[in-house]
Amino acid sequence: MTPRHAKLALVTLAAVASLEWVCAARAYRSTLTPATWDRAAAELSALRDPVFLGTPWLAPLARQHIPSLSNPASLAPPDLHGLPRFHVLGHADSPKNGAWSRELDEDLGELPPPTLTASDDLGPLVLHHYEQPAARVVTDLLAAPLQLRDDRGICRLSSGTYTCKQGTASIRTLEIGHRPRRCLAVQLEDGATLELSATIPLGTTLRGHLGFADFNSRLRNDAPALLELHIDDTLAGRWTISDSQGWSAFAARTTPGTRELRLRLTPLLSGTWTPEGYVQQPPRLACLELRALAEPT
Repeated sequence: MTPRHAKLALVTLAAVASLEWVCAARAYRSTLTPATWDRAAAELSALRDPVFLGTPWLAPLARQHIPSLSNPASLAPPDLHGLPRFHVLGHADSPKNGAWSRELDEDLGELPPPTLTASDDLGPLVLHHYEQPAARVVTDLLAAPLQLRDDRGICRLSSGTYTCKQGTASIRTLEIGHRPRRCLAVQLEDGATLELSATIPLGTTLRGHLGFADFNSRLRNDAPALLELHIDDTLAGRWTISDSQGWSAFAARTTPGTRELRLRLTPLLSGTWTPEGYVQQPPRLACLELRALAEPT
């Protein structure tokens, strides 16, 4: 290649790069102006049901401009059970018009797809409204008066934290499977058992989830936890759940009425095995939620 040809190729390459930069800047210029967020916030302020995001990459900006998206019902729902109505905010240019997301598919689980009843055009954003024949939440254990005890006695409640001889428990929002979940965060010594007991109204189903917080802890240890559910001293269910199952659902059929409930949680070893033997690690955080649901007839 002659110097003249080399110079021509360099100029052509620079021109193409400049053209691509201009096109990219034009394609990705911000359409989410303060006026857009103000309009969306006004629309959401009139809603009483949870609002989820159908476009995941919107999350940081959306929660910065619309504080209601950071409340536990919208930010860290257990799943879509017990919600007769909910709403989804998305970007109009995103897949499926921002009406749905992989995260919503996870929370839908085995439920049939909800019915899209209406959509509101908010410029670059769109607000979708859904309905489904959902079960009614009779009791949420996170809001119920609980008594906790471990293998060595009753736990004491102070400033929102249960302090036990073998660990602690408190209601928190934690990262489970790379998503926020609101739950009773339980931290126990190896092999210790925490028992939750309450006398509460039940519906037709008890449905809950168990997961493990902290990505690094999950990498170090994948020992399962044991769950055992008793209703009026009768065994209603027993499950073994590991952190590889993520936000793992469990359920048991129940008879409506006020019942005595006991739920026993036993996380197993929290340490790791090395060529030198077992190495103790800080106890893992188990994340537990449970609701009594009355299914629609």
